[in-house]
Amino acid sequence: MKSGTLRKSLAIGAIVVLAGYAAQASAVPVFTFTQYGGFEEDQATGLGGVDYSNPVVGAASLIPPVTTYSDMAWVSGVDPQSSMNIVTQTGPNALTANTWTTLSTLTHNNIVIPQAFSFDEQDITSRFIITDGDGGANIVLDDLDTVTFDFLETANDGICEDGNPVGTNCDDLFTFTISSFADVSFTANDGSEWNAEFRLANFVNSAQIDDTVYTGENQSSTLDVEVRVTQVPEPASIALMGLGLLGLGFAHRRKLGRK
Repeated sequence: MKSGTLRKSLAIGAIVVLAGYAAQASAVPVFTFTQYGGFEEDQATGLGGVDYSNPVVGAASLIPPVTTYSDMAWVSGVDPQSSMNIVTQTGPNALTANTWTTLSTLTHNNIVIPQAFSFDEQDITSRFIITDGDGGANIVLDDLDTVTFDFLETANDGICEDGNPVGTNCDDLFTFTISSFADVSFTANDGSEWNAEFRLANFVNSAQIDDTVYTGENQSSTLDVEVRVTQVPEPASIALMGLGLLGLGFAHRRKLGRK
């Protein structure tokens, strides 16, 4: 095949692939989602321990198979108490492709309590369901996940040994198992492959450094868990597109060489 014919073929191939991507983008599945979840009763309750309240309720097909609570507070029997609250988007809510969408909001009402307090391995268990309404409503992802964190209520003595990025006296801190935010994959009704990724975002009176979140002392701090779904390109399409772009680049260089 002559080089001119090859260049034309490669250019046409690139245009065809790009047009295919454009058509694919215009036919995105119609996703909606629900998320139910809360704190498991992992810590010692009763005097001096943790109080759990507001059990998460909903249809058995939507909620986690374990009992979870929207609120937890500590230290039991002491006034005032610091507390945490989690609000999930029970929906169903629209889930737009390629856009970060809030799944849940965690609020820490950080009160200066009479004593230092800490706990380990507190679980937040949630059930995240994605439904594809394109061609009939079908559940394409039903993900039960647990995020585990350790918590330290600092002594507020001005000696902030564990860091103080929010700048209070002294920031409390949560250490999360970041592996809990691993991506998950699923298949849409039309057979296309998708990936869901997660992150912590929208920090108010709080800050994240690696796997630790700091919250300001004597403040109400919030953060969101967000999800973004993106389509996974097919390997054959990637190869064709790369070949087409290579041909376009070659043709452009040849044109510049003639000038």
